[in-house]
This record gives sequence, structure tokens and C-alpha cells, in this order.
Amino acid sequence: MEFIENRVFEAAPGVFVRNAVDNCAWVDLGSGVAAIDALEDPTMAPVIQKDIADTVGKPMRWLLNTHWHPDHIACNPAWHRAGATIIAHESCARSAGDWEGKPDITFAETYTLEGDGRRAEMKWLGGTHTPWDTVVYFPWARTLHIADLFGWGLIPVQRVDDPMVARIHQVMGEVLRYDADVLIPGHGPLLTPRHIRRWLAYFDDLRERVPPLARHSQSPEELEAAIPVPEDMRDWWRLPDC
Repeated sequence: MEFIENRVFEAAPGVFVRNAVDNCAWVDLGSGVAAIDALEDPTMAPVIQKDIADTVGKPMRWLLNTHWHPDHIACNPAWHRAGATIIAHESCARSAGDWEGKPDITFAETYTLEGDGRRAEMKWLGGTHTPWDTVVYFPWARTLHIADLFGWGLIPVQRVDDPMVARIHQVMGEVLRYDADVLIPGHGPLLTPRHIRRWLAYFDDLRERVPPLARHSQSPEELEAAIPVPEDMRDWWRLPDC
């Protein structure tokens, strides 16, 4: 997969991405632009606003936060001051408190943002990477923003027990039910549903093979040598270096 740091491109009709270690995406909804996530560096706010002006030529009217980690909300205050309405799951609002960049609109399960002939569909799928996780679907472009639910080989959770494994499969199953050709992650290259299916198979293979080895007190280095990165995943962004 291609990855060029800070390249701005149209990932699908009306869907733009500044591709980086921390991605920012925006969509043309006809009556204005909706940005998805707000990076970790507040000084990037005017940079993204210029990118939006250059690619779409319309104002940012909405900011959709997928979750409330610091690397996804740093530009919230600046964009809110510039007039953007912030939309996020209700759990994000509870975490935001009185912070200047807190959500203006919240929802419990789903929220549809209607533009002029186009819409962005938000759905809460929390409980794996964070309790806040939301995906955003752009049906006209068959594109789904999945934020940090996928980590290019990394398991994006802090614990891996039986309930978490079940939730991971449930959430990824929801992701795969969307009619999407393009998936936008929170970090790194864009992907397709094929990558999700391959990652799930890899995850389940690790769950089966690692515990017996770990019970014999093998070191992380020995485990890595015993279970190398699969050949068909060696070009995955960052995975061989994890």
C-alpha cells in the first residue's frame, strides 16, 4: 500500500485525506465541509483549513470526532472558534467536561448529518480501542472512516481477554457489513475490507499459537522468532517493526 507522509488526495468522490501518522479527513457534503478528527498538534488547524480551501473551496461547517484521545482532538478549539459545530458520541461529551472543544451535538447510538444531497452516517461501536469509538460512513462514496479500530497489525486494545476478543469480532463484523470499498484509519495508509479480514485471521492465529509458547517462559524475542510476521503481511505499514 502507498503511504506518502502529509500527502493530500481525494480517496473517493468528495472524500479527502491528509495521509500521515495521524490522519485527518474531510468530506464535501454540498452545503459545506465536515472534517473527521482533529489531530494531536493544534498548530495544524490552519494547515488543514487551507487544505480544505484548496481541495473543496467551502467552509468547514462540522467536525466529527471518532473518539476522545488527545491525538484526535487537538484542533477542536480552533475549529470551533472558526464556526464548526462539533459532533461526537455522548460519552465523549462526558469526558470533555467544560473544555473549549467539547461536542455541541451528541448521540447515543447513531447520528446522520445531512448536507445538500450527501450525508455522513455516524455509528457508535465503542468497547474495543476506547469506550467512545465511532465510525463514519459516506454512502455516496462507499467509504468508511474507522479511526483507531484497526492498527496495521497492532491490536488496538489494552487488554485481551475472552470478553474483549468477542467484542473485537463483533465490532469488526459491524465494520465489514458496510458497503465500503475504502476504509480510512486514524493512522497510516488507507485500507480495504480485505485487510480487516486478514487481520482478524492473524489475530485469531496469534491467540492460538502464542499462549502455549508463553507458558514455557519464552521471551518476546523468542516469540517473535517462533511466530514471524506472515509473508503476505510484510508490506503492512509498520507491522514488521512492531
